[in-house]
Amino acid sequence: MKQTRIKVTYLAVDSDENIPLTTASTFEDLKLSLDEWYGIGKDETAKCLGFIPYQTKYPDAYEGYYEYEFLFRDEIMKDKVKVYCLDYYPHTKYEVEI
Repeated sequence: MKQTRIKVTYLAVDSDENIPLTTASTFEDLKLSLDEWYGIGKDETAKCLGFIPYQTKYPDAYEGYYEYEFLFRDEIMKDKVKVYCLDYYPHTKYEVEI
């Protein structure tokens, strides 16, 4: 068995309240987690409007933001969720079969 390490973690933060919502070891898993958080697939009114990447000349932990739309108390709401990519410490080991 080969051992691998998680080297980064993706962090999703509510842009209005600056409250962490979720983390994941891959960008894809972060999206799945956010979709679940906002009820995508369970609530017909909830939808992800997309990801807007942060364009910068210099490296930055901030990756960009997702925008979600959902129904809350009979009103259509929009949330922006900021995404950061951070070094993960200590590196967590997990085993992968080859």
